[in-house]
Amino acid sequence: MDPSPSSSGTYVLGHSDPEVQRLENQARFIGDLTEDVLRRAGLASGMRVLDLGCGAGDVSFLAALLVGPNGSVLGIDQAPGVIEKARERARHASLVNVRFDVASVADFDLAEPVEAIVGRLILLHLPDPAATLRRLAERAGAGTLFVFHEMDMSTARSMPESPLCAQGMHWIKETFRRAGVETDMGSKLYSAFRRAGLPGPQMLLSARFEGGPDSFAYQYLTEVVRTLLPLAERFGVASADEIGIDTLATRLRDEIVALDGVIQPPAFIGAWTRVI
Repeated sequence: MDPSPSSSGTYVLGHSDPEVQRLENQARFIGDLTEDVLRRAGLASGMRVLDLGCGAGDVSFLAALLVGPNGSVLGIDQAPGVIEKARERARHASLVNVRFDVASVADFDLAEPVEAIVGRLILLHLPDPAATLRRLAERAGAGTLFVFHEMDMSTARSMPESPLCAQGMHWIKETFRRAGVETDMGSKLYSAFRRAGLPGPQMLLSARFEGGPDSFAYQYLTEVVRTLLPLAERFGVASADEIGIDTLATRLRDEIVALDGVIQPPAFIGAWTRVI
């Protein structure tokens, strides 16, 4: 494998069924954070929205609910299987104001007018996020809203510090780094917007703090490690024996609970502005 597999905008986590399920689980865990950013940014009834790198459609569905039946959402992703999954979910939910197309974010041609362009956890995978934003901004009309929600992996922590949590986050960050993924895209949104020729955005940081034995946070981090495991081994970050993936969530939960502590998965940063 190319040591920088995301250099061409490839989604390094792949599109297997377990990865699609992980994304759906993640969407439920952080959905309210993204919805808050979309609302604050001004997504409203009747708007036409483009969702970049839509995956199985979770952000598209949030946007569809906000723009209502008089609005519309187009979600694009380069993986045909994932797009078919998004279409199936839309049919099942009877969402007639959202549709999905197979297309590459890096060179998507904005052929239809939209009032908003949104995305979550997509810019970190692009080799030049500012160039993609610039190209879209040049084709979008004045007043088009740009809204993106990205994470800063360096913000993840536990209090009191859990050695296993710190180790797990190191595995995740280092594997992503060696794969060419921008691990702190959230705090770089301002400069990306400005380099794209967009006005400086408004920005908001939000994060979950989780404790106790029943939190999904332990499984959330474990699912990321599980998906990254082949890359972690290939890059020499950690071996399967070191990670012990089948018991990782339980061990992480037990350590946090024994400390009577909390775990903060990576914080998310939302940024939004309008084309002048």
